Amino acid sequence: MEPALAIVRDERGRSNRRFAVQLADGALVQAVLYRDDTLCVSCQVGCAVRCPFCASGANGLGRSLTVEEILGQLDAVQALLAQEHAPALHGVTLSGIGEPLHAHEAARAFVAAAGRRGLRVTLTTSGGPIARLRTWLVEEPHQGLTLSVHAGTEAVRARMVPKGPDLASLFGTLEELVPRLSRKRRKRTALAYLLLAGENDADAEVDAFVARAKDLGLFVHLYAYNPVASSDCRAVDRARYEAVHARMVAAGLTVRMSAQARIEANGGCGTLVAIRT
Repeated sequence: MEPALAIVRDERGRSNRRFAVQLADGALVQAVLYRDDTLCVSCQVGCAVRCPFCASGANGLGRSLTVEEILGQLDAVQALLAQEHAPALHGVTLSGIGEPLHAHEAARAFVAAAGRRGLRVTLTTSGGPIARLRTWLVEEPHQGLTLSVHAGTEAVRARMVPKGPDLASLFGTLEELVPRLSRKRRKRTALAYLLLAGENDADAEVDAFVARAKDLGLFVHLYAYNPVASSDCRAVDRARYEAVHARMVAAGLTVRMSAQARIEANGGCGTLVAIRT
């Protein structure tokens, strides 16, 4: 059976393969194949969080996708890969355009459906609404949840994640719930810190983040920035990126640096764009 949604553009990069998928109302979202085995799908047309570094929310939010539309991205790419006799997908992540917690019901239905297909399902969220974050941390059957933090102080958090919960609410929730999680569940929960020149790269800001995060025992993803046309944000140079990584590690955090797939213009973090009709 033909998939319900159509792939209208297929762009191959060094590590990633980015697809533009057309919805029934004519809107376009994007999905990205990482390392030939993990598909990143979108859950909204645009995004209301409006992070200044991210192209996905530059034009605001159009609407949330239905679970059928999220699954439709997966179906369309899997059908194409089958035609090419390519390796089967191992995982899928709700880390594309949109905030999964703002599309809560469709996102949770998608996670359940993809899990039934035997796929490893993960997601990335800015953390709000907090009541929904609590549910995702404790109850939902995902295989990994990454919280986009990107700051150590409230003022910088408000600039970096304008429509996300403040740090006090976010870390208060984590401090309450993380100790209750199973060891496996804790290992599946991570924090993300996207490093931007002149925004959150100062030692004092990094140290403030470390102070909040260090007792939680969670993995930290230190992301390098992908410049996008819709933003004036700038990446730090490699020397500063490595210095911040070393500073976090020296303070006791377990930190993962960006893989090539995450810093590639063709589908790396923050580069996906939705087109509304």
